[in-house]
Amino acid sequence: MTCTEAIYSEQVLDYIVSSYIREETLVERYRPTCYSRISSGGTIVYREESRIDSQTINQFGYGVVPHVYGLMGYEALEAAGVMQIRRQPYLDLYGQGVIIGFVDTGIDFTHEAFLNADGTTRLHSIWDQTIREGGPSQFDYGRVFSEEEINAALKQEQSSSYLPTRDEIGHGTFLAGVAAGNQIPGREFSGVAPLSQIIAVKCKEAKNSYREYYRVPSKVPCYQENDIMAGIMYILQVAYSLGRPAAICVGMGSSLGNHDGASPLCHLIDINNMAGASIVACAGNEGAAGHHYEITRKEEEIQIDVQRASLGFVCELWWQTPGSVSFDVISPGGSSLGLTRAEDGLQRQKRFPVENTNLEIRSGRLQEQTRDQVILFRFEDTKPGVWKIIVNSRQDNPRYHMWLPISQFLEGETVFTRPNPDTTICEPGNARNAITISAYNPVNNAFYAQASRGFTPNGIIKPDVTAPGVEIFGPYPRGQYGTMTGTSVAAAVTTGIAALFLQEFDVADLNGNIVPELLIRGASPHGGEYPSQEWGYGTVDAYESITFE
Repeated sequence: MTCTEAIYSEQVLDYIVSSYIREETLVERYRPTCYSRISSGGTIVYREESRIDSQTINQFGYGVVPHVYGLMGYEALEAAGVMQIRRQPYLDLYGQGVIIGFVDTGIDFTHEAFLNADGTTRLHSIWDQTIREGGPSQFDYGRVFSEEEINAALKQEQSSSYLPTRDEIGHGTFLAGVAAGNQIPGREFSGVAPLSQIIAVKCKEAKNSYREYYRVPSKVPCYQENDIMAGIMYILQVAYSLGRPAAICVGMGSSLGNHDGASPLCHLIDINNMAGASIVACAGNEGAAGHHYEITRKEEEIQIDVQRASLGFVCELWWQTPGSVSFDVISPGGSSLGLTRAEDGLQRQKRFPVENTNLEIRSGRLQEQTRDQVILFRFEDTKPGVWKIIVNSRQDNPRYHMWLPISQFLEGETVFTRPNPDTTICEPGNARNAITISAYNPVNNAFYAQASRGFTPNGIIKPDVTAPGVEIFGPYPRGQYGTMTGTSVAAAVTTGIAALFLQEFDVADLNGNIVPELLIRGASPHGGEYPSQEWGYGTVDAYESITFE
């Protein structure tokens, strides 16, 4: 089996090794079919296995299993201060010389928003991970379509047939248009950085084994963490080879993990905090979803209301060491797991016959980049009713957190009966060096109620700032236009602004730390608290950021 065949095979699973391991040790420990080094901080290992099972997790740990990510977005320029920049004759800022990258659902390369006046493309390249042959040299999958190939396709009567890459969903096309689309006066539309050059990565959807493991409904778009990591590295490596700065938009998110920036994707973002590169992440849309619970008492009864029958769900309970936890699970019919102490390496299986539900439990330190402890609860085939998880802590004032998956990964309403809307920033927005963006309505200046809220459990201020993200106008595939709402849209606006900064200032100074500082210094504070768990440091104002003295 070739490496390309392994990457696409449903009989091969992908694992993320976040720390650097010598080749001999890697091969001896994991015995992979093949592997791919994404960066100095990560390797993707491909092993012949058809499903994620106890033996593999016991051997390598739950932390090597990629999380699955969903899409975070199902008047902007004036509100964000971009039009004020354009009205200044001494500020010629349209993103010239800057790469803007998108790791998403692809792009409609035929859309007028991405064409030059002569009909040629504004794209540098498209890496379509769903096509099996012709990928970038550093990765063994997907196909890269160059600027020349895209231009050749645009000359054909049926461009999309000549070049077989599509954005069937439209999310990536929309975000690219908002951040970098052309000025189109007849449509009263413009992207933030309309003279930038675009790189689009179309992520392949998650393998069925990961959908099954995380109980993700079959028709919901779902992407593996390792493919997103590869997409980011592709854009960074191309920009570096061209000697040009890059702003990258990640419009996907996951609510699993410890929310402290310890996931492999967050780690990748943090270690690639290089000069001339900015990675923008959306905060997520989980603030009002009812998917976070905070434990502050020694004994706590957590209630999860499953409002209709479903495939099941996973949830994670995280706490910082030192700390000791015992727990019980009680079904809607009153059956009990029995009081169980959470220990490193714990694994239990329990069948609840009345509900016909299987429960799998694991606990331990399951991620390489953190000392935090976690208990994973994995419910298979749940019926309507309230599940209770009793948590006993030896600490007098514990600060434990439990999260359910993002809304689209749950069938029907599955919520905590007493949720906490704070500490709901989705990964990779918790990465220290990500520029994390929440959303507001630029028409009435109201905070987007569904937006995830900070801060992180270890006190990092997230979100950084808030940008327009409600009913924003932009391009859809097949030459259409429409509106979209969500924090991913706000992240796209901010990615365009980051490109303007990368054009205006000395690139050698503009790493992932300086760009958020520019955003923060120009932001307008909102609310009584500063910084705010909802607004971060306020609403973005690109003009104020650039002209601040």
